[in-house]
Amino acid sequence: MPTTELQRLADAGQRIYEARLRAQLEQTHPQAFVAIEPESGDYFLGKTLTDAMSAARKAHPQHKAYAVRVGHQCAIEIGGLSR
Repeated sequence: MPTTELQRLADAGQRIYEARLRAQLEQTHPQAFVAIEPESGDYFLGKTLTDAMSAARKAHPQHKAYAVRVGHQCAIEIGGLSR
């Protein structure tokens, strides 16, 4: 079960993705990974999850980021279960 802090991070990141990024990124960067730093609204694209998260960490080393794969409901799937 995620902590309250992590749930807030995920909720804020998902809201930003849905409201500002989904439509644009699905057209321009399908299948890319996007990491969103919710406090600033900054986002970072990468061909891999590691690339996107590394860019977010470099720009905002003191903050956590939310990640999702463009066109999907989550960043990764393991054994058919969303994580």
